[in-house]
Formats: sequence, C-alpha cells, structure tokens
Amino acid sequence: MGIVGNLIKFTPSKGLANPACCQEKELTIDPICGMDVDANKGLKTEHQGEYYYFCSAHCQEIFEKEPEKYINTKSYIKDIRDRLGSVFKYAFIDMFKDVGFEIFLGLTLAALVSVITPVGEFVGYHFSGGLGYLFSLVFGLAMYICSIASVPLVHAFISQGMNVGAGMVLLIAGPVTSWGTLLVLRKYFGFKTLILYLTVVSILALSFGYIFYLI
Repeated sequence: MGIVGNLIKFTPSKGLANPACCQEKELTIDPICGMDVDANKGLKTEHQGEYYYFCSAHCQEIFEKEPEKYINTKSYIKDIRDRLGSVFKYAFIDMFKDVGFEIFLGLTLAALVSVITPVGEFVGYHFSGGLGYLFSLVFGLAMYICSIASVPLVHAFISQGMNVGAGMVLLIAGPVTSWGTLLVLRKYFGFKTLILYLTVVSILALSFGYIFYLI
C-alpha cells in the first residue's frame, strides 16, 4: 500500500485472485434516468458501435426497446441548450459590447439637446424650415453618426422643432459617411470619385428627406 498526497492507492499483490476489485471507477451517465453509473460494474448495451451503461436492468430494458428515442432526445436537448445559451450571450453580452458606447453617446447628445433650453430654442427657431435640411446635411457629412446613435439624437432635434424632413436627411447622411470611408475613397479612387460620392449622397438624402416631409 502506498500513499500519494492525500490519496491512498492500493496496489494488489501478485497472488491476489481478483485485482479488478481495486480498479478506479469510470463514471458514465444512464441515458434513461441520468444517474451516474460505474462503467466497470454497470449493465451495458451496445448500439451502433457505442456502449451505453445503466444503473438497473429496468433502465436497460427501456433503452433497448427504443434506443433512438433516448439518444436523439439527449442530443436534441443539448443542442437546444447550446442555441439558447448563444442567443442570450449575444443579446446581453456581445451585442452590448458592440453598440453600448454608441447608444450611450446618442442618448447623451439627445439629453443635452432636450434639457439645455438655449439649444432647444435655437433648434426650434432656425431648423424648422429649409435651413434644417442644410444643417442636417452638413452635420451628417462632417460627423460620423452611426444609425444607433443618430435615432435618439434626431428624435431630440424633432421634438425641439426641427423639420421632420431635415431629421430624415440626418438619419440618411450621418450613418453612410465617416472620415475613414472618405479617406479610403480618396486614396484608392481619387478626389473626383470622392466628390461624386458626396454629391450623390447629398442629392439622395435631400430628396428622400423632402419626400418624407411631404408624405
């Protein structure tokens, strides 16, 4: 008998008739009741090249009648659990990491526009007409505002009196332009292509914004 750490390991002598009694347990799960079963001692059934172990003859008999039922159910439940885990992880962890800052930024800017009285009065007085379109276009092209952050900001502008068509212009022009996009266009396609891109974006944004206002 030897002692290793806190574990006591029994070494059978050469004359021991049945050394199998000292084998370590290899635990597996009964597919019927879910109990732990010692693979060295439990009942077992072979199915499609794989062994399944049971705690009792009753569970073994149930399994042998409809083996596919319990094998497929087990894998199906595991697959459902994995899928649900992935869904909740993406919804509450991964997606929050990706868009959390943008949502916070948009809500902060919207709060400033709504709470600071001079800003709200300025928006309502100057941007209720055609000037609002020009402001939204220039502001959207000059500053990259992702679609998530732009929604609460545009809502705050409109609630303070901005033209709804101008708000639509900001929703269109803001997300599709950024300094990174503009620099890449200029580097790889040239300055003329960059101007053409900005011109097309501006015309479409103003057109759709005005159409939205008329509707």
